[in-house]
Amino acid sequence: MKKIKRTFVFIRKKGFYVFVKECIDRIIDNYYEMYFNVDTKGYVDIEDLDINHPESIGYGPVYYRYMISALSNIETDISTSTLLDFGCGKGRVLAYAASCNYEKIIGVENSNLIEIARKNIKKMKHRKTNDILLEKCDAQNFKIPSFVNIIYFYNPFIGLTLEKVIENIHLSYKKSPRKIYIIFFNNDEFDKMIFNQKWITQTHQSQPHPDISCGMYETDL
Repeated sequence: MKKIKRTFVFIRKKGFYVFVKECIDRIIDNYYEMYFNVDTKGYVDIEDLDINHPESIGYGPVYYRYMISALSNIETDISTSTLLDFGCGKGRVLAYAASCNYEKIIGVENSNLIEIARKNIKKMKHRKTNDILLEKCDAQNFKIPSFVNIIYFYNPFIGLTLEKVIENIHLSYKKSPRKIYIIFFNNDEFDKMIFNQKWITQTHQSQPHPDISCGMYETDL
């Protein structure tokens, strides 16, 4: 009965079209979760994570089809690419990327969710990438290797932490000039922080879901 009530409330607030789209997104999510044999669904409030950081945001994954669409829009050879996921959570992006034959994959997470990500990667099916590193640390303290060329965010943190991570990306780029592709879901604050910076350019902006925006960026060469 509660589910039916929540459904009607959702339709009243968002509309029937968004409701149908939401249902399709969840069906697709269930398919990929079974296909990869992982469990990355669900939302976790910041209060339930083992971190005490005012700039961190709770866990909630982007729907598979939006994440896959964004990664598919990057025009580079993934077999020679390294993908870095800041705030990797339970490892949804890592699992999908591991099925695509990236050369190397790195996940950075500052909460206990990283242990779930480790279990998901260990048991997942259809894995092609063996070189996967999971690092538990504060994102602003993670030194970005010179071989990283794809960076993924789903709004994992804000404020000075995000500012420091952007500085670290810029530093890595200056030390080793290269094309770096950045995907940032819910990118309003990221846009404000890189405004007027000459080393990075936005190449695409979309709104795949009423509550989810996506910006794509490239470093200049």
